[in-house]
Amino acid sequence: MFPPKRDAGPNALRRGRVTLPHADYFATLCLHPRCDVPVPDVATHLLDEALRLDADDSWSLRCLTVMPDHVHLLFTLGERLTLSQAMSRLKTKIQPLVRPHGTDWQENFYDHLVRPEDSIESIIRYIYLNSYSAGLIQPGESWPHFYCGAEEWGWFQDLTDSGQPLPEWLR
Repeated sequence: MFPPKRDAGPNALRRGRVTLPHADYFATLCLHPRCDVPVPDVATHLLDEALRLDADDSWSLRCLTVMPDHVHLLFTLGERLTLSQAMSRLKTKIQPLVRPHGTDWQENFYDHLVRPEDSIESIIRYIYLNSYSAGLIQPGESWPHFYCGAEEWGWFQDLTDSGQPLPEWLR
């Protein structure tokens, strides 16, 4: 007898989700259907709202990049909201900006609880390099919709070539 099939729909993303105040999370929000929206229209407002969540202690934003069809975030969850509540607030505030483009946020989101043995550097590097990997910018250019908190940028910038990715990162 085979085990029952597991739900592969949006509810599958919730399975195993844990909300731990003061824990680091790497999360991804995607548009559904996946389509490109004008990033400048959305990015400024999304970053503003993410920083409002930071200001009211819902989370401490460490790193973020806004892409044409998704967003990557690294943050330390605060005590005010659960993980789902914080992500829902962010999506709700930005929803009016994406709907005119015939899309909306995916019902759920992808999240990864960052464990002590996980490398924060590799997560920030992934978020930082996302626009290069997608071919949106070339080496020597900077993605204007990338944000890195002062504490993280203080040490991460020293790993770059004057704020630009090292050539071996782009291979």
